[in-house]
Amino acid sequence: MSVHGEGIDAMATYPDYRARYGDWALVVGGSEGLGEALARDLARRGMNLALVARSAEKLQSTADAIAGEYGVETVAIPADLGQRDVLDHLLSGLGGREISFMIYNCAAENDGEFLALDLDCHMNTIQVNCIAPTVLMHHFGKQMARRKRGGILLCSSISAFQGSYAWAAYAASKAYEMILGEGLWYELKDHGVDVAALMLGATNTPNFKRLFGGHGDKSFENFPSFEAPQEPVDASAALFAQIDREWLPLIFANAKDEEATRPQAHCRRQSSSRWSASRCARSTRASSQLAAPDRGERRQGGAARLAAGACPRPKGR
Repeated sequence: MSVHGEGIDAMATYPDYRARYGDWALVVGGSEGLGEALARDLARRGMNLALVARSAEKLQSTADAIAGEYGVETVAIPADLGQRDVLDHLLSGLGGREISFMIYNCAAENDGEFLALDLDCHMNTIQVNCIAPTVLMHHFGKQMARRKRGGILLCSSISAFQGSYAWAAYAASKAYEMILGEGLWYELKDHGVDVAALMLGATNTPNFKRLFGGHGDKSFENFPSFEAPQEPVDASAALFAQIDREWLPLIFANAKDEEATRPQAHCRRQSSSRWSASRCARSTRASSQLAAPDRGERRQGGAARLAAGACPRPKGR
């Protein structure tokens, strides 16, 4: 069975994810940017949506727009992923709806030298980027495994492949998501649950614009797409083009970023009957070189304020 698009998508045909996975998808960090693009692609595939983000007004506006455009049911659940009781809050907002597909697209990004930032900033990064997705994946993953069907996507980053100057805790947290995603890709496949980590480079989201003020920022010199960040709709389209066919442990948002992360990415994407990501990672990361940029080249303004200890607002929340 296929789902036919509406409006500008009227001529397109998409797989029926509701038949494949179930009725409801949870998109965490789904009010704007990449999260909104991912939510729209799920709606195109017939799924009802529970959208989660911190901004209640923007979240409701996005939920209403998607419901109107694609004829699916939507519910908006304002929530702060930095709070330890976020699961209870989400379950209350879901009102008994059964989640069959989950996308975790929420992240805290704290730019500044590790010791210059307050400890609370690093702990918030760990809460939002590591603890919260673990809690949600464990809860909803158990339910999916019992039903023998489901899908889980973690939005990671190509910064996960090596340490980053002034982004140490963020890169480490994205590495956790990457490793968790590829480990569960193998672990849950026998339970009928598809899992993958989406590896993103510079993406032209509202949060990217708030942080970097435009294209070509020197903080992104090591990212191949820094001169022209990828549009969220293109990143989402690349993801779904892949999982419509086959789920891989790591799915890159564009070929340029994937090529830039070789040999690490090449090693990790070799599927086998006995996937061994940790052994692969050890063999490739041993050759990684960390190079701190010249201090004079670092972005001024926001970065300078953050280096003084300010903790910025995370994205997708």
